[in-house]
Amino acid sequence: MRADSKYPPSVKAGKPILGETPEGWARESLKKHLTLEQRKVKVLDDKEYDLVTVKRSRGGVVRREHLYGKQISVKSQFYLKQGDFLISKRQIVHGACGIVPEHLDGSIVSNEYSIFTAKDSFDLNYLRYLSETLYFQQTCFHSSIGVHIEKMIFKLDNWFKWDFNLSPLPEQRKIAQILSTWDRGIATTEKLIDASKQQKKALMQQLLTGKKRLIGPETGKAFEGDWVEGTLASILTKIIDYRGQSVPKASTGIPLITARNVRNGFLDFTSKEYIDESEFSSWMKRGTPEAGDILFTTEAPMGMACRYPSEGVYGVGQRTVTLRVNDKIYSDFLLYYLLSEKGQLLIELRSSGSTAKGIKSSELKKLDVIYPVNVKEQQKIASVLTAADKEIEFLNAKLAHFKQEKKALMQQLLMGKRRVTIDDNAAA
Repeated sequence: MRADSKYPPSVKAGKPILGETPEGWARESLKKHLTLEQRKVKVLDDKEYDLVTVKRSRGGVVRREHLYGKQISVKSQFYLKQGDFLISKRQIVHGACGIVPEHLDGSIVSNEYSIFTAKDSFDLNYLRYLSETLYFQQTCFHSSIGVHIEKMIFKLDNWFKWDFNLSPLPEQRKIAQILSTWDRGIATTEKLIDASKQQKKALMQQLLTGKKRLIGPETGKAFEGDWVEGTLASILTKIIDYRGQSVPKASTGIPLITARNVRNGFLDFTSKEYIDESEFSSWMKRGTPEAGDILFTTEAPMGMACRYPSEGVYGVGQRTVTLRVNDKIYSDFLLYYLLSEKGQLLIELRSSGSTAKGIKSSELKKLDVIYPVNVKEQQKIASVLTAADKEIEFLNAKLAHFKQEKKALMQQLLMGKRRVTIDDNAAA
């Protein structure tokens, strides 16, 4: 079962290895505990149907389409019920499985999905968490056939040959209950992040256009004074563009900031490249960025911007230019303006390219910028938006912590390394 020599992210190379069976647990196939459901649908031309799919990486069961029967080309369809466990035969190697939510009760799927209910000895919510384990994913991968990862087909009979370490039903329910508490905390944090992002977006629309004026710290009153419009060139002292130079990359040396590192307001060093120290001076001969400068991507992805790091020395790659402001504008104000909806629209209008969009420095200089004449007002606006960014950053860190804690706890609970206490009512 080769996948073109590549494994999906959720699967490590090698045969699944089941650890020692904890005391009181059973080592057995899931076939003993699952029932394959086939609730056939008579597809009627004039009836409406919800068709669903399962997102990869345990992303959940979601509505895919809402169609009349006559619009459904594959007539072999099956009903889903709330609480069913659904597996996509073509996507399970990527973790496409999950529980059918209440609002999708009565939806339909084709025979490219396997629908399961649980026997009295098993809890499907427990199976949902079991599906997040590496062992589960490996068994699904090794139960699928095909030579390319995107064309592998899940074979249920093969899967049922794999044994799992399964806890007794009361312990299954307790484990699922504990992990669902973490899921609720994760979901709540994700909603807070979305709300904070929307709030920041609204603030940007109001503050960066002058529709809302902030209170000045010295006067205690709303800022007054004109807003002016000018080109980007009129508020810059320099644009450092490394276009036309070949990057002397190395395996170690001085970190290189490329377009793939620049995001909306921050640097992402998930992917790292370097310039050899001996080549650095010649590469940066057009100018070295300074603290307060703005890094801006001119090509894929175009229009991203962030601050140049206040500490350390970095090279800047070809698809990223450096913007240095004059005393008319506060650097962070310009950064947020470039990232605003209006700024992004103006950047798009001055870009070129049929497929991969890009913007030349000569066009970037012509970009229209509106800003308050009072630099202190610019600073106040930037400080409010920076505070919003810090709140989002805090929530993202909290979310990452929750996910890591849940992952560690899940591994302990589902492997039996950490046992739960079952009360008499739960055991009954």
